[in-house]
Amino acid sequence: MTDEDPGATTEQIDRQAPFGDRVLLVIDGASLQVIPLPGAGTLTVGRSQKCDVAIDSGSVSRHHANLLIGSDVQIEDMGSSNGTFVDSVRLPEKQRIRLGIGIPFLVGGVTLMLQTRAGSRRETTPKSSQLAALEASASRIAVGKLSVLILGETGVGKERFAERLHEMSPRRGAAFVRINCAAISEPLLEAELFGNEGTSKPGMIEYADGGTAFLNDVSELPQTLQVKLLRVLEDGAVRRIGSGTPRAVDVRFIAATNKDLAAEVEAGRFRRDLYFRLAGATFTIPPLRSRKEEVLPLAEQFVTSASGPLGRTFVLAEDARAWLTEHDWPGNIRELRNACERAVLLAPGLVIERGHLTIDEQRRPANRQRTSPTMTPPPGSMSSSDMPSQVRATVAELEKQRILEALDKCAGNQTRAAEQLGISRRTLINRLDEYGIARPRKRDE
Repeated sequence: MTDEDPGATTEQIDRQAPFGDRVLLVIDGASLQVIPLPGAGTLTVGRSQKCDVAIDSGSVSRHHANLLIGSDVQIEDMGSSNGTFVDSVRLPEKQRIRLGIGIPFLVGGVTLMLQTRAGSRRETTPKSSQLAALEASASRIAVGKLSVLILGETGVGKERFAERLHEMSPRRGAAFVRINCAAISEPLLEAELFGNEGTSKPGMIEYADGGTAFLNDVSELPQTLQVKLLRVLEDGAVRRIGSGTPRAVDVRFIAATNKDLAAEVEAGRFRRDLYFRLAGATFTIPPLRSRKEEVLPLAEQFVTSASGPLGRTFVLAEDARAWLTEHDWPGNIRELRNACERAVLLAPGLVIERGHLTIDEQRRPANRQRTSPTMTPPPGSMSSSDMPSQVRATVAELEKQRILEALDKCAGNQTRAAEQLGISRRTLINRLDEYGIARPRKRDE
């Protein structure tokens, strides 16, 4: 990549970038990653951080597929576990197929789409004036190396905002490495962050060299590791476990938390010097309840994404649209996405009504409380016995996939995975047995 004028505008950077005129959108629920594509070549796609297009999802194999880029773009499945789907048809292993601009396709359970650079500039959903102002400021901050702190409630879209910062920066052609400080068990976190000399294993910060490291839930970082992270920020170098030799790294840090980090500093739970290092620029993402104009476009996007594997097209009824805009969404975008995914699975026809989005407590059977709790209670009055067998199987597969994704993100820690899924640890263990998923070894607990 050529050096950029630090005073260049976003538009100037786009014109000078050594990429082609196409980008790849990776849409995983509320998360959006925008990846500029080269004019020609082959890109690996998978869950491994070594892949050119790294997708952090349990439904994606470590090396899932290849993108072959020339005058057009083709995809080739590499024998993945959960498949690659184009036009709702699973692609045979090693068979190539051309991808169309603006036509979504699936890698495991994650939706991808090709766009032209001009097309990627157009927003698929309207932004509130609050978000528009934040993004305008972010576009100016993005061209430098200043560390950024993103604040906001759970599920509000902090990771997506971090990805937008990365995409608008001169680092957009390098790695965007996600580090979940709460999901990785403390004994493993140091090695995951900084690497281990004894095993010749680089840490996530080294993988982010030349790009961006996203520290999610940074408030959960243990005090001992806060000191080591501060040293990386100050020295621009990382020291692996078991090595006194620093390794120079060029990394931009973006941190996010749903806590008041300044209050954590006053309470003595977070280092003051690290806080000021990370908060070079601070952005607070407003909750979805104050961005009501975004709800319906987002809901339509989530419905379209969830209906892809079913090969069906759904529409939202007027009562559903009215309820979507009236609801306060305490779980923000994450809650909205989950409601839309459940509605797609449980709507008997092609029209999603209010009852498919909400949980009607009055109609639930009296003995319902005595049954084993589920991860995602079905909306409306439809019970699992009312569902067609195909839909029950789809719901079960979705639940199993979410369990695997949660365990993967939490490094096998069952307690943390259960918290992320919103169920008890005992319910999670029951689900592991029910779906034949091997329980992680005790050392990861």
